[in-house]
Amino acid sequence: MRSNALALPHDGPPDVSLWRIDFAFDASLDDAAFAKLSHDERARAGNFRRHEDALRFASVRVALREQLARYLGIAAHAVRFKLDGNRRPHLVDSDAYDFNVSHAGSHGLITMSPCRRVGVDIEQYSDKFDWRSIVALTLDASEAVWIERLDVTQQVSAFYDAWVAKEALVKTTGVGITRGLQHLTVLPRDSMQVTLRNEIPDDMREIAARWISAPEGYAACVAWSTKTFAP
Repeated sequence: MRSNALALPHDGPPDVSLWRIDFAFDASLDDAAFAKLSHDERARAGNFRRHEDALRFASVRVALREQLARYLGIAAHAVRFKLDGNRRPHLVDSDAYDFNVSHAGSHGLITMSPCRRVGVDIEQYSDKFDWRSIVALTLDASEAVWIERLDVTQQVSAFYDAWVAKEALVKTTGVGITRGLQHLTVLPRDSMQVTLRNEIPDDMREIAARWISAPEGYAACVAWSTKTFAP
């Protein structure tokens, strides 16, 4: 399987690890690499209607198992997961290492930390997608106005910058912001650091984020809690 995890540099805390997985869509779920998946994971992969979606899920889960196994000192197939009340995956046998994953198109991202909560998001630009169709669900009114003032060639990338930043922040909380993404304001963007503007919700006051370099045609962001927990 040609989807080995590639470590990515970023300007966040050194305990936050980040990897990119490049998918090999000509792979088969019968390949030996996928033997590391649990029975439930293989069943879940088999339930996807599209082969590409099954490969995305299976490839990211194998890479996640491999990275966690390396840190925990166990075999990849021995890593066990459970879902919390918000259906966020956690380790069964250890309180160490919070982790989060995302995938879109040909790429996936994994982030983890032994001492803080983390979140990550990657999205692929789509020329067929009308970003204005979901403005009410994703953007603060001031962000929409700011994007409309941009050159039309910049509007799509600006929208996706906002989307991945908000998703990464929300995923870091573990429960998400109950009022919706439109109540977070991250635009205008003036650097790689995500700056929450206007009113900052209580569950976002101890979370930071940075946009990260992504393949052409993609936007990505990683987030983390500024407050650490004991490893």
